[in-house]
Amino acid sequence: MKLFFLFAFIFLSSLYAEDYEMGHGLTLSEKLHIGAYISADYESSNDKKQFRLDDVAVLAYGRVLPELSYLVELEATPFYQKNYTTGSEDSNQRFYYERAYADYGYSEMFNFRAGKQISPIGYWNLEPINVLRDTSSDPLYSYKMFPKFLTGLDVYGYANESATLKYHVFAQKNNNLDDDTLNITADQFFAFSLEHEISSEISYGGSAGNFVTKDKEHTNFVQVDGKYDIYPFVFQMEAAYNSNDDTIQDEQTYRIGGYGQGIYHINIKHALIGRYEYFHDSSNSQTNNIGVLGYSYRPIYPVSLKGELQYNSDERLNKFIISFSVLF
Repeated sequence: MKLFFLFAFIFLSSLYAEDYEMGHGLTLSEKLHIGAYISADYESSNDKKQFRLDDVAVLAYGRVLPELSYLVELEATPFYQKNYTTGSEDSNQRFYYERAYADYGYSEMFNFRAGKQISPIGYWNLEPINVLRDTSSDPLYSYKMFPKFLTGLDVYGYANESATLKYHVFAQKNNNLDDDTLNITADQFFAFSLEHEISSEISYGGSAGNFVTKDKEHTNFVQVDGKYDIYPFVFQMEAAYNSNDDTIQDEQTYRIGGYGQGIYHINIKHALIGRYEYFHDSSNSQTNNIGVLGYSYRPIYPVSLKGELQYNSDERLNKFIISFSVLF
């Protein structure tokens, strides 16, 4: 609850801070910037009608030395939710560490990040905050194929002098920091990723690695991605394959998942989105083909109102989602 009052203090302070700019937080010093974000959504499907105040988060970040910076993000999710179909309500006001890491910049070619951080894989995973994304929902690929976060070390930088090929080599062999809300609770995770910028508009890349869950399931994965961004059009795709070796159940399974998404910017505030997703899980022989039609309105960039229709090959999973999110 104390953090909720801190969040309210940040919001009220930002209204009166002379140098405050929406979306950039409150600057107290070079060593301390404070920010926050919230997101809420309403979902309607055959099974339920539900409202969620999904994310309430506070961030602190800054530069301690010219080479050393840090970021700490505390988040409560779902902060509050109400299921109108059953009449049930639930809340979670425990703030956990979404991210907590330190960065050391040695050179353009070698940098080090230690702590709980986003797994540097693809495009979607690098935008964990709702307001930064173009749709309210996440593709199944984005949380079924690899851990979204790791608590460990990432060595990264540019592999060439022209700064067009970026690499990450990252590793974890320890317990997670606040693993209750992780998509996959892996305590071992070793992987690398590469991203090549052909130009400011076109890039492609991929990653590969291995992780072991607390249930002793060993998984190898490979992933590819590509992006074309020439206003008013943006197209991006990501796909991955993983194979699982469950030592307890003594069986092997695999998953294939991916998506392709196109965006047309009507103007700087309005955009139309179309996405196709494919996901197959051999462990239950389930295949999902999902089509998404969406609309995004940004009166200013740090404020987003989005709506979407999802059409699933399993008609029971069809849904409508509308969301509102703000980055302070």
